[in-house]
Amino acid sequence: MFNYDFDAAIFDMDGTLLDTMPYWRYTTLEFMLAHQMPVSDGLLTRMYKTSSRKLVMEVAAQNGLKLDRQAVIGEMERYMNRHYLCDANLKCPSVPAFLERLKGAGVRMCVATGSPRVFARNGLRRLGILDYFDFVTDNYECALTKDKPGYFGALLARLGATRERCWVFEDALYAMESAKAAGLRVCAVEDDSQLADRERIRTLADVYIRDYGELM
Repeated sequence: MFNYDFDAAIFDMDGTLLDTMPYWRYTTLEFMLAHQMPVSDGLLTRMYKTSSRKLVMEVAAQNGLKLDRQAVIGEMERYMNRHYLCDANLKCPSVPAFLERLKGAGVRMCVATGSPRVFARNGLRRLGILDYFDFVTDNYECALTKDKPGYFGALLARLGATRERCWVFEDALYAMESAKAAGLRVCAVEDDSQLADRERIRTLADVYIRDYGELM
C-alpha cells in the first residue's frame, strides 16, 4: 500500500496526468502537412520515438529548408493546444480519484510541464482536474528546466515543502534523474514513448506504476 504521509507532490503533465505523448509525437505530421514537406514511410515509423521538434528540423535540413526553431516550437504548441481543448484524455481513469485521495490527505500539488502553462491549464480544466493543483508552471516561467536539480528545489520553495516530504510523478527519465539528484522521491508512470528507457527508469524510481489505481 502506498504511504500517503507526505506534504507535497510535483506532477509532470504529458504522459503522466494526460495521455498526450502520441499527440506530441504526431505534431510532426501536422506541421509537415501544413508546410507541404515530404512525408516518407520511414518518417512515420520514426515519429513516435523521436522528438517532434528535432525531427521536423532534421527533415527540413535534408530538404534544404531553413526553419526558425522557435517558430516551429510555437506552431507545434498551438497544435497541441487544440488537442488539450478538444480531444486529449486522462492518462488513466483513476487520475481524479488519486488526486482526490492526495487532497484528502492534505498534500499540496503542482504541475510542472514542458508545455506552455496557459495551454496546459486548458487541458487540465477540460478534464476536470485543474483545481487540485496550487499552480501550473512551465519552462517559460522558470530560469531552470527539468534537467537541472535546482528546478525541483525552486518548486519545493513554492510548495513550502522539504525534499524528504515530496514526491515527483514523472514519465521521462531525464526529469527523474534530476528529481532524484535533488533528493526527492520519484514515482515513475509508464508511457509508451519512454519504453526504451524502461529498465533504467525501473532501477531509478522509488515506485513504478502503469495506473494510479495501483497506489490506492
